[in-house]
Amino acid sequence: MKVNKAVILAAGKGTRFLPYTKAHPKEMLAVIDRPSLQLIVEEVVASGITDILIVISPEKQDIKRYFDKDVALAQELAHKGKTKEARAVEELNNLANITFVYQPVPNGTGKAVQLAKEFTQGEPFVVLNGDDVMLGDEPVTRQLVEAYCKTGGSVVGVQPVDRQSISSYASCKVEQVDSRLYRLQDIIEKPQTDAEIYSLLAPLGRYLFTSEIFDEIDKAPTRNGEVYLTDAIRSLTKTHKVYAYDFKGTRYDFGDKLGYIKGFTAYALNSAEYGEQYKQFLQNLLNK
Repeated sequence: MKVNKAVILAAGKGTRFLPYTKAHPKEMLAVIDRPSLQLIVEEVVASGITDILIVISPEKQDIKRYFDKDVALAQELAHKGKTKEARAVEELNNLANITFVYQPVPNGTGKAVQLAKEFTQGEPFVVLNGDDVMLGDEPVTRQLVEAYCKTGGSVVGVQPVDRQSISSYASCKVEQVDSRLYRLQDIIEKPQTDAEIYSLLAPLGRYLFTSEIFDEIDKAPTRNGEVYLTDAIRSLTKTHKVYAYDFKGTRYDFGDKLGYIKGFTAYALNSAEYGEQYKQFLQNLLNK
């Protein structure tokens, strides 16, 4: 079955970016001339998916306003001869079919995904964390879609992390299928002991689910007031085929200050318009 839909989770409070997030969603942090959330939307579109649901909290109206079509602004810019700016607004207007749903309380990623049940209508769908921005030659979403087309099962996007970091993620118990594809046998959220660490392969903000995930979210326990998506995935591995795919590309955690700085720098250096000038600026800065 073709994958036509994507869900982006962007309802988090963004406390690590206070005081900025007192007034602005962290997903609206600028990367040159666009918010980081747009980079995630563009990854989805580059993967052949244009129907997108963004899960936001009620106070994040800036996100909704940004993606609302503004034909009048594009026309005004064109009338003033600002062709480049008009084209950028027109491209945003026609980027994708974007709708929104509200997660009124921060009750977990599982509950956030559950809000997409009506939107997905029983079809397979991609889930993307709004904090995780990817840079690479091939969109990560497309890689997961290709893995799904090969296997027919849900796919978790993973990469190896170091031993010190695994306790901040989830650890995957896997059986290798080919060079990058694994059968996911179990997964544990934030392992705290050596016995809980199955491997250093960790999910990094990209998933593709079949509709069975919703039943598992319904059955998942509530821990610390939240339903974890990891618990639903763990349950799904017991009843259905679930795979882990070691995706190509570099992930930047835009929910973390240093992660944002690193990601901004990587994107700026990759810019066709500003990359060389920015590289020279950094070299001159380091030489001082």
